[in-house]
Amino acid sequence: MAYAGYLIKVGDYEIPTDRLISAQSYKATLSVQDLDSYRDANGVLHRTALEHRVNKIEFETRNMLTNTEMAELFSNISNNYTVPAERKFVGTFYVPEFDDYVSQDMYMADPSFNIYGIFDGVIKYKPTRIAFIAY
Repeated sequence: MAYAGYLIKVGDYEIPTDRLISAQSYKATLSVQDLDSYRDANGVLHRTALEHRVNKIEFETRNMLTNTEMAELFSNISNNYTVPAERKFVGTFYVPEFDDYVSQDMYMADPSFNIYGIFDGVIKYKPTRIAFIAY
């Protein structure tokens, strides 16, 4: 399929990369899971790699987002939760290794917010790390 103009989609919400994501911080980690893999007496690894991967997507928001922009991002994310108590959603994310997208059930890890300052009554934030992890 190739890159289609977005890095991450949470449910139906395409996070606007140009406005909200610091593109250079984007990381897509595809984790291979093993089942009962072992090394034999000669040190040779025998792997049983599973089809299901517990992928992880990480990125930072752009520096100096306002409270309005941050609220827009997180309300659009939460509006697409399938299980709000778990912050669970169907995520679609770009994988450079495949030059394609992968979709799977994911959850958002606890975000931690750092305020840069308040200017003329407007909160501005330092970059916030966001991580989406597959089930």
